[in-house]
Amino acid sequence: MKFLKPEFLSIIFLVNSSLLLAQPEKNHSYQFELEPLFKHGEILKHTINFTPLIEQKSFSTELNLQWQSKEGKAWSQMLHYPAWGVATGYTYFGNKNILGEAYYIVPNIQFRLVGNKKLQLWLKAGVGLTWMTKHYDVLENPTNNVIASSINNASTIGLRLKIKATSKINFVIGTSVTHSSSGDVRMPNLGINVPTTDIGIKYSFSSLKKEPLKYDSLQMQKIKSLVLTIREGIGFYEIFIPDGPIYPIIINEIGVGKYVGGWNKFSIGMETSYSTANYHFLQEQKIGDNYKQQSITIASFLQDEMDWGPVSFTMLIAYQVKKTQLSGTTLYQKLGVNHTIFSFGENKHNKISFGVFLTTHWANADYVSSLLSLQI
Repeated sequence: MKFLKPEFLSIIFLVNSSLLLAQPEKNHSYQFELEPLFKHGEILKHTINFTPLIEQKSFSTELNLQWQSKEGKAWSQMLHYPAWGVATGYTYFGNKNILGEAYYIVPNIQFRLVGNKKLQLWLKAGVGLTWMTKHYDVLENPTNNVIASSINNASTIGLRLKIKATSKINFVIGTSVTHSSSGDVRMPNLGINVPTTDIGIKYSFSSLKKEPLKYDSLQMQKIKSLVLTIREGIGFYEIFIPDGPIYPIIINEIGVGKYVGGWNKFSIGMETSYSTANYHFLQEQKIGDNYKQQSITIASFLQDEMDWGPVSFTMLIAYQVKKTQLSGTTLYQKLGVNHTIFSFGENKHNKISFGVFLTTHWANADYVSSLLSLQI
């Protein structure tokens, strides 16, 4: 009975969307949409160190307010008019006493992979914040060794099959994975991963006016040009004990890349990071004599960056050619979202952007960082 209320609310979301009154057909250069979803799954124990019991299934109710790109941009038309959104929702994890519940807000983007007028497959990805009602506490909640703080990162990726019912209503079914963690800013931080099956309805308030594809000069220049990217930033992580000191890590990155399509850039490069936690550890333990030099990690990387207008999504895999005492595994990964702050130069080819990145070793988070990028 304790699940009746949230599930009932999710049904109300779906029914209300399907009952919205249709309006006369009118094409616009933009389109606003509502997408209520019900998500059902179970926490994936990605490590044997995951202590809390999973007593029941997980579920979420979500409402995504989204809008599609305006006309006139070549990148937008090439990606079949991506939909930008902001999703808010509630999650029950399956163990209310230990894991609690979550309330989240996740900006996201969806773009069409394949399909026709009646049936389309879309990819959805987003990064935002979630507030957890329960987290680790050495006295009151010691068995929750997966979430360390109330405020956490929420990242999601999933596939959406959209089936057209009317000119304004689509049925939505799909699957997704949502990750929540503090990114090692606080410990313990194993994180929670929830794969789900999703069902919902998408309601469009207007029809999108589409124009013939036009390649602008900036897009053509990007396809032909090599791109140099320089990133500088800082991350924070708690590495030794829960509720202990938080240490900064200084990051420098340089890469050279080339657009292999109208919106996809492949790069190779080097990344260095200076760990103050490693420095203090070596100093206290009196290991070696040049603590700063021994606290610098050097790694080579391969990176793929997908440009969606002013926003880009980055996936990076790196190999440490110089390790430090506390640098973790030799192979690590990084996911990030960048937003262009300022464009300059001929055809606005050069840009300065700000990004948030999550460094991981596979399913386990290492730290979150903020980086400023120059691309020329």
